[in-house]
Amino acid sequence: MITSNEIRSKRFNKSFRGFNQEEAKQFLVTIADDYEQMYSDNANLRDRIKLLEEDLKKYHRIEDTMNNCLILAQQTAETVKEQANNEAALLMKEYKHKISEMLMIYQEIIKRLNLFNSELKSNITGHLEMIEKNSRKINEMSDFFYNSDMKNVLENLEKLELTEQ
Repeated sequence: MITSNEIRSKRFNKSFRGFNQEEAKQFLVTIADDYEQMYSDNANLRDRIKLLEEDLKKYHRIEDTMNNCLILAQQTAETVKEQANNEAALLMKEYKHKISEMLMIYQEIIKRLNLFNSELKSNITGHLEMIEKNSRKINEMSDFFYNSDMKNVLENLEKLELTEQ
């Protein structure tokens, strides 16, 4: 690659119908200045490209890290969700079993209460029957002791006196 100094120091051979040397020198200076500016701009752009490429690499690493974090977060979420579902299923199974046991206990209590009520009813019925029998006996006895024959016996008893012998 040609440098700006090479352009400035370039000397042309003179020919028969030559050129205006001052005009040629001025033109070469302008070209050298423009070339130097372009070379400087090009160097600055290369530096800028290098910085941007480094930034791009850094952002690619950040992107890769973020993607890995996102994948890890998704996997963790799936694992947590699966564990929660498994735990919920176990709890549900356990509670179903406990509810089933409680229902069986309640059914047993109801059976026992029915049996108790039947026995109580039987006892009460037995007692009522005994009371009824006693009432009938009392009525029979009342009829017997309060009838007119008994009144006569009592009256005669009072009249009876004991005689001494």
